[in-house]
Amino acid sequence: MASERGKRKDRLLFILQYLINNTDDEHRVSQQELADLCAESGHGSDRHLISNDISVLCSYGFDVISTMEGRKKFYNYGCREFDIAELRALIDAVESSVFISPKKTECLIRKIAGLSSCHDAEKLRASVYTGKIAKAENNQVFLIIDVINQAINTGRKIAFQHFFYDGSRQRVMRNNGEIYTVSPYLTIWKNDRYYLVGWADNRSEIRTFRIDRMAMPMLTEEPAVPRPESFDPYTYYCTLTKMYGKGPEMDITLYCDDTLMNNIIDRFGDDFTFVRADESHFFATVHVNASDTFWGWVFEYVGRMKVVAPEGATQMYRDRLSRALEE
Repeated sequence: MASERGKRKDRLLFILQYLINNTDDEHRVSQQELADLCAESGHGSDRHLISNDISVLCSYGFDVISTMEGRKKFYNYGCREFDIAELRALIDAVESSVFISPKKTECLIRKIAGLSSCHDAEKLRASVYTGKIAKAENNQVFLIIDVINQAINTGRKIAFQHFFYDGSRQRVMRNNGEIYTVSPYLTIWKNDRYYLVGWADNRSEIRTFRIDRMAMPMLTEEPAVPRPESFDPYTYYCTLTKMYGKGPEMDITLYCDDTLMNNIIDRFGDDFTFVRADESHFFATVHVNASDTFWGWVFEYVGRMKVVAPEGATQMYRDRLSRALEE
């Protein structure tokens, strides 16, 4: 009796796995075909047992759809955790994410596509663009993220080195290989980059680090520095025009051509002070980290955007313009 119960459990799992992996709304399997498959795998071939097993699976919430065509019964697996459009969006996000290495990108796409039937998985993989998107070469990114997550969940610090690429395209550790000891607060994904935000003991302030430029961190036993009560993740996220570079935080008023409204909203959202300047221009006051990367962004729109306030910002703007002309 125990052997029969065990055999039935095996058959139930075999049928469920086959239906999930091989059937969908466009690909069904007949009751006889399913019985033959069960027989080939040593699970019996009685069609009545198949019908009973399908009923059991349905009673436990598995969406096995039964249809009749003439005197033949067909089965396919229906509702899945993710529909095709959702899987397509996840695959596109992975493919376009520059912090994920090419090797890991291929692995993740295969796993995501595997959440559908084999027929849809083949279509999803076939429609992935695999052109020359600039990708990080740090294959340890997900191991690094795991250590960061452990540190956040256990309230501990991590220690790591941070690198950059020199003029010969070689990795060089920043500050002569200095070890950064950081209390991780959160991770941020912005502008297709992944960042760690936390308290850096070496600088006695909250700093941002690109995760794909981190060497493998070590989880320490030292308790993390508590997050300052004044630290607001949303404000911090909005303050940094890009998540690297360091400069003074300030409110800057920009004089912009109307054609730049989409660019301003894309960069800062719609939560900024807006005033009409004239028929074809507007003033936008935004809170930013006035780093070199912010000024680089401003200069992208030369002739259509300029800094008009405060005086400290306009002087920084003029200084950079002068240096650009001199060089």
